[in-house]
Formats: sequence, C-alpha cells, structure tokens
Amino acid sequence: MKRIAAPATVLAFVLVLTGCSTVESKDIRTSGMTAGMVVTLPENTDEADVSASLRVGTLTFVELGDGEGITASGGGESAELKHHRSAGVTSYTNRLDGVTAAGTEITFSLKRGGDNESAPQSTVVLPERVRMVAPAAGTTFSRRKDITVRFSSEPSQLPTNLGWAGDCVQAGSLELEPGRTSAIIARGSIKPVTTTPTPGKNSSQCRVRLTLTRRTEGKVDGAFKDGSVTAESQSVRDVVSAP
Repeated sequence: MKRIAAPATVLAFVLVLTGCSTVESKDIRTSGMTAGMVVTLPENTDEADVSASLRVGTLTFVELGDGEGITASGGGESAELKHHRSAGVTSYTNRLDGVTAAGTEITFSLKRGGDNESAPQSTVVLPERVRMVAPAAGTTFSRRKDITVRFSSEPSQLPTNLGWAGDCVQAGSLELEPGRTSAIIARGSIKPVTTTPTPGKNSSQCRVRLTLTRRTEGKVDGAFKDGSVTAESQSVRDVVSAP
C-alpha cells in the first residue's frame, strides 16, 4: 500500500477555471485539438455517465458547429452527447443506460463538418466496480485513531485509490494493490490544516469525503493532437474528522 499526495496540478486547474474561454470549431482542425473523454460509473445507478471536452491549449475550449457532434457507444447502447457551457467551459455529456459490466469497451466518436477530419475511435474499457461498505456515512473519527475502510468488488487486476479531502484536513490518498478489498488509514495520516480559527466555528472538526476510485486508461483517436480517455468506478462516503 503506497501513500501518495494529492496532485497540486488539480488544485491549480480549479483555481484558473474562471479564466477559461470558448471558441467555435469552424477554424480549428481536429489535429489541433486536445480531447478529454471520461466514463464514470456512479455507485448506485445502473448506467455509465459519459463526458467529453475539446480544447486548444490549456484554457480554451472548443464548441462544435452545425453538422458536428460526439457520440459514445458500448454494450449495445449509443448516445449523442449534449452540449453544456458554463463560465467559458464547454463540455458534452450524456449516459449509457445499463452499461456497467467490467471489460465493456466504450467508444467516443467525433464527427466533424466540411473537410475537417473526424475522430471516430477513442476507446476505453470499463473497470470492475467498487462499493465502499465501511465506514458508515456520518461516522465520527478521531485523527489519533486508525480508520478501517472496506469495500466490495469483483476480482480485478487494477489498483484502487483511496483518497480523502475536507475543509479542516490536508488532502491525501493511498494506492491499494490489485486484489485488495480493505485498507487502514493509519492514525496521524489525516493531518489538520493550519488555519486562523474562525470565531464561533470549530475549525478542527469537519466533514471529510472518502473516495475509492478504480481507473482504466484508453486510447485516443490519432486524429487528435493529443488527449486522454479514461473510465472510472467511484464510491464515496462522508465521515466526520475530529482531533
């Protein structure tokens, strides 16, 4: 079991999201786009959430034009991804009902208009699902004691990541070897943040979200400049962290 720190790049990206912008696709070749495609298996639903975004550079998102679109398919189902735009961020999302079996291949297909090259074959396979069975939601834990986390899963050759984050603690995580269905967050591993106390507020105790994640990496269509396509199963529990 390996302990890893939460990546600083994630926080940095969140902080700059308000500086994002969106451009129309008409003057952008597929070979100039970076694709980001994700399949998420929610814990308590019989469906796969699918999402995609296209970027030029880091903070400029691409909005597809007439005759263009992205579809996701797999397990005998297919869905046209729907356009969303907020604070300059453009994305495309939908779901594949009943598609959750491990090993199912999901294909993202970008259709372009005019003489622009389409990208029909970005693929990834679904991982085995994970479901946290302990601790129970709402349980209070002292940071001076161990926390035992147990989860159910089909046999898998994939590692599982156990992460934690909350307002009064430093984010962190453990990487669990394939085959594991339990882990112990050792006492002292969840560390309090150093902040100036807020009058009238207990800043040493807060809700902490425990998140189990199992992820697979797929292959992005060669028509794109670069990018990623991933599939992940997640299970979360909110507990209370106290001194």
